[in-house]
Amino acid sequence: MAKTRSPIGAELRTTILVAAPLAAANLAQMAMQVTNAVMVGHLGAVPLAAAGLGNALNSTLLMTAQGLLTAVAPLAAHAVGADDHATAGRVAGGGMIVALALAAPMMIILIALPPLLAALGYDAALVAEIRRFLTTICWGVPGFLGAAVLRFRLIAGFRTRIVMVVPVVAVPLNIVLNWVLVYGHWGAPALGSAGSGCATAIVQWLTLFSFAAYMMTAKAGISLSLDRGVWRQVPAILRLGLPIAAMRGLEIGMFVTTGVMMGVIGADALAAHQLVFNVAGVCFMVPLGLGQAATVRVAHQLGAGAAAAARRAAYVAVALGAGFMLGAAVVLWTAPRILIGFYLDQGDPANRGLVAVALQLFAIAALFQLFDGVQVITAGALRGYRDTAVPMLIAAIGYWAIGFAGGWLLAFPLGLGAVGLWSGLALGLAIVATALTLRLQACASAQLRVIGGTELAVGEARA
Repeated sequence: MAKTRSPIGAELRTTILVAAPLAAANLAQMAMQVTNAVMVGHLGAVPLAAAGLGNALNSTLLMTAQGLLTAVAPLAAHAVGADDHATAGRVAGGGMIVALALAAPMMIILIALPPLLAALGYDAALVAEIRRFLTTICWGVPGFLGAAVLRFRLIAGFRTRIVMVVPVVAVPLNIVLNWVLVYGHWGAPALGSAGSGCATAIVQWLTLFSFAAYMMTAKAGISLSLDRGVWRQVPAILRLGLPIAAMRGLEIGMFVTTGVMMGVIGADALAAHQLVFNVAGVCFMVPLGLGQAATVRVAHQLGAGAAAAARRAAYVAVALGAGFMLGAAVVLWTAPRILIGFYLDQGDPANRGLVAVALQLFAIAALFQLFDGVQVITAGALRGYRDTAVPMLIAAIGYWAIGFAGGWLLAFPLGLGAVGLWSGLALGLAIVATALTLRLQACASAQLRVIGGTELAVGEARA
């Protein structure tokens, strides 16, 4: 007799198959940022600082806008689960309309930022370098936003392999383009840091073209017409996506502002913050992929009218993420010096203060790994339930009213410095993770009562 696979075992396998390529894609995107910094770093302090700040400003805008476009994934996945692929295509078409509407204002903002930096007292040479960088990288904004819409449509259809392959292939291409355009090889002009911005923009457009070519070849489904059905999806995307964008901005803003406060404490604190945050960011890519998988798995099952399966998908993703982050916590707790050694010479007396602060921050990072993983996965699962407004409020309270405010109180009035700021971050993440978990349980139970009652009744009758 053939063995019947348990529902939990089947969901574990499916979630891993969906999430693994997404995590790899997230890591590839991080790798491109690292290679950009390495390439520009050889030009000197001013180009490196300009590219670093320019990338941070550009990424903040892009990630916030991408949060809005994330709504395409659960809306399209719900339609796919209901076997309504035409509506899924119209959702993607509506996403393209939103992306086009966002592109021009974002480009204008990036071009307008250098004069504002000059007004804040930035050095004239640094402002000029930042202007050159932002003037080139801003042209990639439409390509990035368009690619984001297609990526979320592909994820909704569980075509995650191509979502992984394109960014992975883009990493070596980005390195070559940086080498050519930054330093002026193969007859190209040496554009300096602006060449890195240009390389990024080219990769973003090529990513869009690659996804579009795949979708046309594989007939993955997107409606580019401007009929009423497509326009009707725009309000739904905005209604679901605006709270996601706000939540993304609140989270990014907390970490960016914490970095600014670290600079007030001192150079060692700021450098240690960047080092440990970078390591924690690598660990975060896996639960981020699981959160993206949870969004489409939950939405797909709800579209199919399977509330119990949707709840199971959410809980399996949370369990997988918690297990991974517990393992990451063990590594951060037991091997901080090995990790620090990848970044700097610990034997150099000049780095002694930095290493001391980093060791303290690694201990705190180990403690909040579990909470960081759980909060991003539960937030992803809640998007599958189309619940985004309450998570946004939870993020505002947890990240800012508790996390940042508590960290500031511990760091400055109570004199704990960098440890105080990161303790506030840990507290904020713990509050958000706990609240979102309770919210997920409530949403799952509510959906089970709404569309799962019949399924449970039938099951009990058969039993």
